[in-house]
Amino acid sequence: MRSASGHKPRAGKPALQARSADTLERILSAAEALLVDREFDQLSVADIASKAGCAVGTVYGRVADKEHLLFCLHDRYMACATKQAGDLFSTLDDAGLVERVEALCELMVSLFHKHRGVVRAVTNHLYTSPSEAANENMSGFRKNATSMFRSAAAFLAERMPNRTDAQTRTACEFALLAAQDVAQGRIVFGTRSGLALKYSHKELKARTADLILRYLNAHSQTNHPE
Repeated sequence: MRSASGHKPRAGKPALQARSADTLERILSAAEALLVDREFDQLSVADIASKAGCAVGTVYGRVADKEHLLFCLHDRYMACATKQAGDLFSTLDDAGLVERVEALCELMVSLFHKHRGVVRAVTNHLYTSPSEAANENMSGFRKNATSMFRSAAAFLAERMPNRTDAQTRTACEFALLAAQDVAQGRIVFGTRSGLALKYSHKELKARTADLILRYLNAHSQTNHPE
C-alpha cells in the first residue's frame, strides 16, 4: 500500500518510536537514581549517560539540556502521582475518614521516598531558576498540583460533617498541606533542613495521619458542635 504522496510508508517507524521512548525512560531512570545522593548541580550528562548505558550524544538526542531533563523528570513524577492518587480515590470509595487519611499518608510518604531526588532538585533548582522555560514549567506544575491537592481534600471532606461547607474543604486542604510539608521535609531534605529528627517511614505515616485527624477533629468540634 502506498501513501497519499505516492511513497511507501516507512517500515518499522512505530518500533523506532518505541525504542526511542524506552531510551528516554532509561535516561530518566538513570538520572533519578543519581539524584538520590547528589545535588542537581553536581550531576553531569556524562554521569547520566554512563548510568543509562548510552552515549552522551544519545542523551542530547532526547533532551536539549540538563534543565530540560529536569522538566521531563518532573512531568514523569507528576504523572505517577496523579495516576496513583486517582487509583487510590477509586479503590477507597466506601472507606471512612480514618482509612482515607491513612491511605493518603501512605501514598504521600511512598511518593516522596521514591522520587526524593527529583523533588529536591525541582525545589532547589526550578523554583529559583531565572529561565522562562523553568517559570512555564513551574506554572504548569502548580496548576496540576493544585488540582490534585484539591481532589485529595475533597476526598477527605466527603467523610466530614457538613462536607459541602467551604470551611470544611479549607480545613482538609490545610491539614493535608501541613502533613505534606512534614513528610517532604523529613524524607526529601532530612537533616539538611536543620532538624536532626529521624522517623521510619512507618512512624512518619502514622504521625502525619495523626496530625490530619487531630486537626480535622478539632475543626469539626469547633465549627460543627453536636
